[in-house]
Parts: sequence; structure tokens; C-alpha cells
Amino acid sequence: MHKIGLTIMAFALPLIGAGALAQQAPAPVATATPPPGLGLDLINERCGFCHTIGQVFQKRRSDAEWATTVQGMADRGAEVSPEEIKTITAYLTKYYATAPGAGPSAGGR
Repeated sequence: MHKIGLTIMAFALPLIGAGALAQQAPAPVATATPPPGLGLDLINERCGFCHTIGQVFQKRRSDAEWATTVQGMADRGAEVSPEEIKTITAYLTKYYATAPGAGPSAGGR
């Protein structure tokens, strides 16, 4: 490539990059530290192999949705016992459930 082409690219790339950054969704707001408990310990030990723990705590789901989600993770290979599934589900429904009658929950896994 010619020197002029390189100069134009060097000038344009920061502008393109700045525009691309401006169009991205804002970063998620940091949430409070999850409450301590056996459920949190299990989530930290068992759930971080496939996704970040932050992804878990960003979600708000109904009690039934959390039960389905946790069981689904176990069905896909998460190494959790039936008792651990109950503990994790109880923790998530206690601290991260949607309010009854609230709108749709946050999707995703």
C-alpha cells in the first residue's frame, strides 16, 4: 500500500473506532455484592465453568423460571446434585426473582 493510503487509514481508523464505540450498548451497571450463603458458594463453585457469575446475577426470573433454568443447566452437564439444585434455586428465587405480577423477566441463560 502506498504511503498516502497508510496515512489516510491511520487518520480514519480512530474515527471509525470512536463511532463504533459510540454505537455500542452502554455497559451494564454494577450491582451490589450478592448476599452470602450456601447458594452463593455453590453458584461460585459450579456455574462459572460455562458463563460468568455476573451473568447469573444480572437476571431476574420468576421462581418457576429459576427452577427451570437451574434444572436445565444440570441437564446440560452442570455438575450439581439434586440437593444442590434445590439450594441454588432457593438462593436465586430469594434474591433474584421477579416481583409477582412484574413484567417479563430478563431472557437468556
